[in-house]
Amino acid sequence: MSTSHPIPDRAGVNAYTEDSEFAPLLKLYLGDALSAHLQPHLEALGARVGGELDALASSADRHPPTLEARNRQGMDVQRIIKHPDYQALEQVAFGDYGLAAMSHRAGVLGWPEPMPPAAKYALSYLLVQAEFGLCCPLSMTDSLTRTLRKFAAPDLVARYLDDLTTQDLDGLTQGAMFMTEQGAGSDVAATETLARPDPDEPGAFLITGDKWFCSNPDAGLAMMLARVEGDPSGMKGVSLFLLPRVLPNGQANAYRIVRLKDKLGTRSMASGEIRFEGAKAWLVGERGRGFVQMADMVNNSRLSNGMRAAGLMRRAVAEALFIARERQAFQQRLIDMPLMQVQLAKLMVRAEQARSMMFQTAEVLRQADQGDRDAYALARLFTPLIKFRATRDARRVTGDAMEVRGGCGYIEEWSDARLVRDAHLGSIWEGTSNIVALDVLRAIQREGSLPLWQTHIQNQLDATPWHPQVRAQLDALLSRVSAMAKSAAEGKDAAQARRVGSALYHLSTAVAMGWEAHQVQSPRRMVLAQLVLKHRLLPQDPLAPNRETDLDVLWAPGRSEGPIDHIAWV
Repeated sequence: MSTSHPIPDRAGVNAYTEDSEFAPLLKLYLGDALSAHLQPHLEALGARVGGELDALASSADRHPPTLEARNRQGMDVQRIIKHPDYQALEQVAFGDYGLAAMSHRAGVLGWPEPMPPAAKYALSYLLVQAEFGLCCPLSMTDSLTRTLRKFAAPDLVARYLDDLTTQDLDGLTQGAMFMTEQGAGSDVAATETLARPDPDEPGAFLITGDKWFCSNPDAGLAMMLARVEGDPSGMKGVSLFLLPRVLPNGQANAYRIVRLKDKLGTRSMASGEIRFEGAKAWLVGERGRGFVQMADMVNNSRLSNGMRAAGLMRRAVAEALFIARERQAFQQRLIDMPLMQVQLAKLMVRAEQARSMMFQTAEVLRQADQGDRDAYALARLFTPLIKFRATRDARRVTGDAMEVRGGCGYIEEWSDARLVRDAHLGSIWEGTSNIVALDVLRAIQREGSLPLWQTHIQNQLDATPWHPQVRAQLDALLSRVSAMAKSAAEGKDAAQARRVGSALYHLSTAVAMGWEAHQVQSPRRMVLAQLVLKHRLLPQDPLAPNRETDLDVLWAPGRSEGPIDHIAWV
């Protein structure tokens, strides 16, 4: 790592040990034993992320996968050829760290039981700072396994579970999710892919039709939506199916990858179009309730999507901070310039909001998986919130961080351009921003999530020694945001969905970051929490004097230092 050249290069840094906020938060959310157990694994992964894995990811981005439809003998092989550097990344994620398996079985990384979601997301949060594209197949394999175990018949679970959770890549079955059609993107009720009962095998179905956007299209298993022949139109006629790439008798299933997509980002990972020509699949769960059951997989994947946005932002912020510390202009370091401090503070606020929301959502998901119905309803609200807001923030943060590097940031040799390209996908897949914002209202209306959210926020407020002025502002906001969300959900006022989603997210993260700051004794984190309050929740007069550093209320009564003093610029 060079710090003397006029063009600073962060290559070789340990992405874990460099991040002073990470270890205390892990201890808070994972507890002493598990966080201590994972410490050496996180340190080792952080070192690889800052060096080896970042180089592999850059290479895989420059050498995207290709589709070999036929071999030289003219045989239909339908093989996706992946670059060796992408395959090396697969070995790290699926094999070395078992990220798709650790929520489903004991023994991964030497831990004697399945790990809670926060552990998986903490490790993946590090990985995504090097490689974004692979995290899609990783998430879909994990999410498919979860949905399979939750809804499928025991014989299907027994047939495929071991291969979905192995760390041996030669025996691994990766997962995928096939939903999107040309005329049925977010509008699942318009699904036209048809399923007919297989006359030769009771319980099996034969699928015909097309899916328009299928990431990881050569996965060994896919969850897909189709309409059973004769079932009603609309959402009630859509069912969920498990589709194997290779049938139990060893024959290839009857579907073709028509072509691969030429994408703006996530170039390392294949996405394609698929045509089903009587492909065999098995019903998962209750017939006609496919979307409800698929929603479990989608929601799990949406949380992963939010985690990926948080990781991208962390990488962008880390690069910007490094450059600002190491580069000089006009006889001073960039980081000592007031306008640069303002720009960096804005980046940090959004990145840390997403990290807190990732851990908060992972924790309520853990409680929900243990049978807590209230936690399930709260998770149904938190999941679209992080998907909606963090993915949009990632587009802003990666773009603004690129600017800190200047002209070099626009050059593909550096990471900035790849981060910007990858960040734009987060707000599209698993539901565009409008669709996910409407899902926030649905969670409030159908799951009764709002009173549970109010209780959650109130409990964290009460557990934190806020400055009286800050507490008064937060209490007032809790009342206002709750009323706005309740009114929009009850009146089905779709036009307010985005405002509601943003307000809920910003208040949730401001309170959570303050609570975390008290729990881990981090004045810096409380500063960032209060900057969320000031600049993302409270109204601003565009003509009034405005400095990022003028919030003089602090987390503990009696403290009077300027908040910006607690952000470690050096």
